[in-house]
Amino acid sequence: MRLLGLLLMSLGAQTPDGNWLSHDRDTTGQRYSPLDQIRASNVEGLAAAWAFQTPRLPTRSETTPLVRDGILYLTVGGEEAHALDARTGRVIWSFEYAVPPAAAGGKAMRRTNWNRGFALEGNRLFMATSDCALIALDARNGSLLWRVRLADPEQSYGATAAPLVVKDMVILGVRGGDTGTVRGFLDAYDVATGKRRWRFNTVPGPGEKGHETWPAGGQAWKAGGAATWTTGTYDAALGLVYWTTGNPGPKDYDGSDRAGDNLYSCSVLALRAETGELAWHYQFTPHDVNDWDANETPVLLDMEWNGRPRKLLAQANRNAFFYVLDRVTGEFLLGEPFAKQTWAKRILPNGRPERNPDTAPTVKGNYVCPDVHGGTNWQSPSYSPRTGLFYVVARDACGYFYPTGFSNDAERAAPKQSVKAIDVRTGKVRWEYAFLGNQELVSHAGTMTTAGDVTFVAGRDGQLIALDARSGRALWHFNTGGTIRAAPMTYAVDGKQYVSICTKTAVFTFALR
Repeated sequence: MRLLGLLLMSLGAQTPDGNWLSHDRDTTGQRYSPLDQIRASNVEGLAAAWAFQTPRLPTRSETTPLVRDGILYLTVGGEEAHALDARTGRVIWSFEYAVPPAAAGGKAMRRTNWNRGFALEGNRLFMATSDCALIALDARNGSLLWRVRLADPEQSYGATAAPLVVKDMVILGVRGGDTGTVRGFLDAYDVATGKRRWRFNTVPGPGEKGHETWPAGGQAWKAGGAATWTTGTYDAALGLVYWTTGNPGPKDYDGSDRAGDNLYSCSVLALRAETGELAWHYQFTPHDVNDWDANETPVLLDMEWNGRPRKLLAQANRNAFFYVLDRVTGEFLLGEPFAKQTWAKRILPNGRPERNPDTAPTVKGNYVCPDVHGGTNWQSPSYSPRTGLFYVVARDACGYFYPTGFSNDAERAAPKQSVKAIDVRTGKVRWEYAFLGNQELVSHAGTMTTAGDVTFVAGRDGQLIALDARSGRALWHFNTGGTIRAAPMTYAVDGKQYVSICTKTAVFTFALR
């Protein structure tokens, strides 16, 4: 650990509204801020306030900074972290992770040298590392408090998600479901000691509920995928953690050795926070053979549904359908396409998709929409309780699927990417803002919305864009000059609201002139 500049100092107390304390600001996944100093009527006055150049160039940067009481906490890849003065970008402390020698240079470790940011609880920061470990840092000075290994990176396991703090536990999953060697799981660790409190295996073994959805006597479940590589959400009143899972294995596009639904792949899981016990599950794409992971944020919201109040879970899924579930019971309530799709006739009343014929991979190749990148992907959506709209970066594209892989055909149908605002009550797209530039470059930048009725989004080409949250009208943009694979966030210090976005090489922060 390198200590740069002054140790953590008091920068003044802030109201909770001014902080951004979790990957999606809070545990609902709404990525909505009640700050309204920056509004649709004045956002054109935004200007750069400060920028911080990251010393190390990671494989990619997907991080969302956290801010508490005027301190901004930032991860860079899975091996570096910084605490910055959120007013100026001045470095308070920096941390460099020393990869243990046994894992140094490992192929799997190099492949996962990125993550999506910190979790924060008290004076502890939690970060996934490039060698599939979870570490805790002292938020006051950046010193290492503890480290625990989730799984062996040389067996293709990785950890890239921003952890989630639930009560006195920190929860984190793993990536690697496309490698053909990984059996997914979700872990909970004691925030003070790093001791594991529970583990939920997302591919059930013999004797476990759901194992019957894998071939009897077969071994596919041992490398069944269903990785847990994004951040979940949490309802404290219900005591339930909601986490999504990836595609089944061991082969993405060839399901001949894994007949059945392949639980709990491509699903959302409701787990009891105290024990990790499964309360309910919903599978979006049974027996997935198109690599349509369900690793998209399960957004929690409360609203009136068919005349009565309901606790809901909404998700825009990679398979191009927008879903609404009852988050108490897992009951299916709505499933409507929000992006171009040809694979399903509809989602049946029981929640299962009615698949169209000739949409599974074949040797000659079946042309299916969406393509392998999906109607959306892991990039963060957002939701505004003011508008009742769900904002997601969407992709309309198709491709050929084979048992050994996939290919796109831009000449037959050129990809189109946009921000779409979906009415949660109906699943219908209310407005759409189309991205400019090269549409074949897949955008993995997410969204954020505020009480000022502004939705912020970033394009793959480095543009940070502000849209009117009600109409989709473009209000402001700034070219950062760098690739963006992260989502914007906002915070306030001393009564001034800021907006930040991470590029591959820097953090840019904006405020009203």
